[in-house]
Amino acid sequence: MKIKENIHIIIIASVGFLVFYSLLAVRPLSQELQLTPQWTTSILHPVTSTVNKTETQIPFRLGQNMGYFTVNGEISLMESFPFQATISEAYRASYSQDASRIPVYEFGTASNAEYPDFFIEGTGFPFFSEDRVYLFNPGGYGLAQYTKEDGQIWQFEHTAPIVAFNSSPAGTAVGYADGTIYTFSSTGELVQTFEPGGSTYPIILGIALSSSGGQLACISGIDQQRFVLTQQRNGVNKVVFHTYLETNQREPVLVQFTKDENHVFYSAGNGLGIVNCFTFENKVIPVEGTILAIEECPTNNITCVLTRDKGRYNIYFIENRDVLMGHFGFKADAAFIDIQGGNLYVGRDTQISKINITRK
Repeated sequence: MKIKENIHIIIIASVGFLVFYSLLAVRPLSQELQLTPQWTTSILHPVTSTVNKTETQIPFRLGQNMGYFTVNGEISLMESFPFQATISEAYRASYSQDASRIPVYEFGTASNAEYPDFFIEGTGFPFFSEDRVYLFNPGGYGLAQYTKEDGQIWQFEHTAPIVAFNSSPAGTAVGYADGTIYTFSSTGELVQTFEPGGSTYPIILGIALSSSGGQLACISGIDQQRFVLTQQRNGVNKVVFHTYLETNQREPVLVQFTKDENHVFYSAGNGLGIVNCFTFENKVIPVEGTILAIEECPTNNITCVLTRDKGRYNIYFIENRDVLMGHFGFKADAAFIDIQGGNLYVGRDTQISKINITRK
């Protein structure tokens, strides 16, 4: 009798549920990430002499080999080096342990050419970031910046060794073993001296300077290790966010701002940390191993993260800088990733592959 008395209520509730379910059902399903292999090439193949020099040239370094390749999979330059080397979109150089007056070559100039494009007139270890040229002094206490046209444009030395370093169009950030950070403008003027503190053992293990120079982030200290974010406020750099990490990392780690400077990535010890630079929301996404590289794919709003865990490399795919969509791994002695447009380029030992990233 109770069922008959309440039948109209049951019917109304059932109809309401069906309408609600129908509204949910017509919402589009989230698109899945699809990785489509395009080509694989060997860096040991003969260099293609017909490559158009105006094409995009992507630098690579795998093991004791370095060079450039095109988006079509043509190896436009490949050289082996016996000790160490550095390469960027603009320059490359190989050097020995006691290198001095280091020859630098631009793309299009072979290393066996009679004359290099210019020399770094100094002793130490060079490093290239895009078109920016640096030389780290022997012993690791100082550095200098050079240009092709003017040679050395500035230098700086400290009493503690350099542990962390980052270069952006705005300038240079250097972190030292005594917990001190120095930032310099693009022409070498000292902009900021900063000691994050807050830990038992002060040391700067990772650092990043945003492209505009308005933000600085670092991993600081051991025993209560923490991530620190500073921003310029009325011409003064202030700490706007910090968080303590669950583990103590004891080697240099990666810190990197996104290209739009809205977020900053950092190695959290137990994963990849991501901080929103406006809301200061902090999230840690679990990834295995040491974080080696982070590449953004703006056409698909995907971030690719390369890690190394013993002899295995992993590539993780993160959506909206927030959600882990998946990953794959492979065994190799050396690897790299690069993104151009909607394509991921993966280097592994002596091979480079192109993978198209789409949503369907």
